[in-house]
Amino acid sequence: MAALPNTSLMNLGKRLLLYSARDPAAGALAKTTAEWGCLVTTCSSPDELRGRLEGAEFDMVLVEPSQALHRMVAENTIEETLKLTLAEVEKRHIQRVLASTGGNKTRAARILGIDTKTLYNKLKSSKASEARARKRMGSASSMTIL
Repeated sequence: MAALPNTSLMNLGKRLLLYSARDPAAGALAKTTAEWGCLVTTCSSPDELRGRLEGAEFDMVLVEPSQALHRMVAENTIEETLKLTLAEVEKRHIQRVLASTGGNKTRAARILGIDTKTLYNKLKSSKASEARARKRMGSASSMTIL
């Protein structure tokens, strides 16, 4: 892990956003930054990170590894955006709105113009599809080619 910034610059109450592609709970980053006295928010997926970055304000963001941030930023070209499926655009927009409401699903549903139950169902199906994708990636990497 790269050296973290001087902790004397961090004041009690600063908002800190953590994301680790290696650890969905960002446990190592959270442990390293625990003594900073910050209000810590962690992201479990690149989509959640993107939504929180677009929909909320943080004083500091730590992303591990830096390639994860590069991939996220690099795919925001117009050509890439136009290739996104409607489901992906919807998922990203929901993440942005959720981030802007501080995770308040009732307020987010109101802003999105949908029922709270519908929002819960969309979030549930999104998490299920992410889990399936992670499972596929895990099984693909464990397969050997003869």
